Amino acid sequence: MAKTLRVIDPFFIMELGDTFEFSDETNMYVSKHKEEFYKADSERVEDIKSSYSSEFQISVEYAQTLVKDGYLEEVEDDNKKSFVNIFDEIDNLLEKYKDGLATLNKDTMNLPACVKVEREVVLTNLVTLLEHLKSLKK
Repeated sequence: MAKTLRVIDPFFIMELGDTFEFSDETNMYVSKHKEEFYKADSERVEDIKSSYSSEFQISVEYAQTLVKDGYLEEVEDDNKKSFVNIFDEIDNLLEKYKDGLATLNKDTMNLPACVKVEREVVLTNLVTLLEHLKSLKK
């Protein structure tokens, strides 16, 4: 399971978007909240202060059940995102934009001429830019 879980359906005290982080120390998922309020009031002698903190822990098994039941979702770790070769991505985009230019007349048949010209200029500029970036490959 992922190290971070996000609430997608509120339950107990948990609200939409709250997160749980896996703790290696306790082998549980933990959600901590802390809120503080402070107001300096010139009419009163004392300032107004308050604080609230909570910690909610769930076991790994319970977390798996909540994911299965649709209350939590696993948050993908940024470090685990798959590597994308920039030049492969450039090739994919070049193919897409060149296809768009090739089918421009058919795609814009029922549209005003200004839309066709605008689309053609944008696609041509994108192709030119991507070809320049591709030429920088050593």
